[in-house]
Amino acid sequence: MTALVVGLPPGAMIDGFKVIKALGDGGFAHVYLVEKNGKQYALKLARHREASGDDKRTHARTLRELGILLLFADHPNIIHTCGHGYVPDKASGNVYLVLDYVDGWTLGEWMERKHPSVHEVLCVFVKIAAALAYIHIRGVLHRDLKWANVLIRKSDGEPIIIDLGCASHALAEDLTDGGLPPGTDRSRAPRQFQFLREHKEEHRARYAFQVSDEIFAYGVMLYDLLTDPRPTEDRPREPLNHNRRTPEPVHKLNPRVPVAVSEWVQSLLARDPSKRPVDTEALRREAAELAAGTSAGYLEPVHLPSEQRQPAPSEAGEPATLEKTKERPWAALRALAGRLHARTVLAGGGLVAAGVAAALALSAGEVPTPAPTSAPRVAPAPVLPPAGPMALLESAAAMSTPAPARAVDRGPAVPADTQKEGSTVTTQKPEAPKQARTSRAEKQPPSAAVCRTLAFLAAVAAGCTGVPIRPEPYQCPERTQKVMSQLGWEAGERFSVALDDRFERDSRAVFRPGAEVVGIVPDTGLAHDRKLAPPGTKFWGRVYVDPQDETAKGRGQPAALLVKYERAKLPGKEEVPVCIIARSGKVYSVDNDGATKAANSGEARVTPFYPYD
Repeated sequence: MTALVVGLPPGAMIDGFKVIKALGDGGFAHVYLVEKNGKQYALKLARHREASGDDKRTHARTLRELGILLLFADHPNIIHTCGHGYVPDKASGNVYLVLDYVDGWTLGEWMERKHPSVHEVLCVFVKIAAALAYIHIRGVLHRDLKWANVLIRKSDGEPIIIDLGCASHALAEDLTDGGLPPGTDRSRAPRQFQFLREHKEEHRARYAFQVSDEIFAYGVMLYDLLTDPRPTEDRPREPLNHNRRTPEPVHKLNPRVPVAVSEWVQSLLARDPSKRPVDTEALRREAAELAAGTSAGYLEPVHLPSEQRQPAPSEAGEPATLEKTKERPWAALRALAGRLHARTVLAGGGLVAAGVAAALALSAGEVPTPAPTSAPRVAPAPVLPPAGPMALLESAAAMSTPAPARAVDRGPAVPADTQKEGSTVTTQKPEAPKQARTSRAEKQPPSAAVCRTLAFLAAVAAGCTGVPIRPEPYQCPERTQKVMSQLGWEAGERFSVALDDRFERDSRAVFRPGAEVVGIVPDTGLAHDRKLAPPGTKFWGRVYVDPQDETAKGRGQPAALLVKYERAKLPGKEEVPVCIIARSGKVYSVDNDGATKAANSGEARVTPFYPYD
């Protein structure tokens, strides 16, 4: 039986390594800062996890990561391993890895603190692409590429790819329980969710992760860094992997980014994998070509440093003065957008759009159009040593620290009538080099900083990202699906629910986008509902308001109101995780600030993956 390691306190000794502090705590391992002979290291300690089914699998996963890391011991941009051992012993203990300690920032932290230029960002991503090409030529796929898994070393600015706990290689045994490999939903390519829809009845179907999936995740990192001045903030963001809807181009969200760079990022996020670069060596060459740009647009910071500073607490809610309005022309426009009432907007069909168009016209005058790039220079490809023999170790599983849940104020419980209305790694034949498209003058949308201050409907009309209009695509964890199946909640099952337990089921209530609510199953008198979800069953979830929902438009309603429930508690039983999305039966109005008057009665649907259409 494998030992369960709860945690190591500071000062604890492991084979001569002294624990300084904890660095992270994921689902499969603890990570500590340790010291030995005056040098600091990172120690990654595997732990038992009941959801894995077999206690020893966490050890096997870590050993597989060790074998993969040994292949990359000579690469400067991939984390190095220095050894491994067992706590307390090999017979009954947990395996640990000793890794180089990188004193640095994540890509997101680097963006916020160093204010890099477009050129500097591209130079970093050239090196990331080269490291990925080095990984892929050895038959390995990272499978959890995201900005939190790339560190920028403070001493020399070099990017270091870390956390290969999800990595796999050509000879690895598949340990994945679900249809998709381990990873982060935001970084998954659209085809992965399409696979789930097409094989939802085939419980043993497994998606084969490809290089094109890795390139999509690379594109997600770039997109988030170039469009969001504060990427480390924990807030809802518009998903980038919808099967049909493509993300808004980077240069439309951030006019400081040259159009050629924006169009390249858009190609990385193409819905069709064949339209992305054919492999990561082609990716590196394209990144190097763009990094050679010398026009003024490449040398300016991606985001204004003032947009990336965290506001002081005293600034929150401070009224705008005439002097400040002169300094920031957007202030007057935000005030105008804030006064637009939703009923006027919905009846007139364009007042918000007109206000936003005026704002965009002013913005276009404030921000110069990037100059066309000069003739690009292609950086020489790195010389890769021949691939060594692959260690016969098991394939990867997730070891990522889940993002902390952010508490959102549900607001006062006020009745509606008293509120304001409202791998295999496959190498294909390289394609001809892509030509950078020339810049063309376009209307420029508000910056990300301005988007955060616009009223809800104005932000949606302007195409701002991060507005809570719909849940991000996801795959329900295998363990959660098993729990729901034991309750008789199979995929697609539906039952009635009162969306917010503070109001009567048949009443109209006011909901706010992003708010947390507690739903409850009413006694409808229907045998099906009683059997599926007993009256009094409670659900905890978050509200989304989507003015662009096609179904709502077809019904003549101003928006769709969805609630994504993630926890449930049946009467007399323990709380369990769930994947359920409920929809209000009718939405009556949406105020400009997002306050939505809707029927509190809705239909809940067991949703193992989303989107489900």
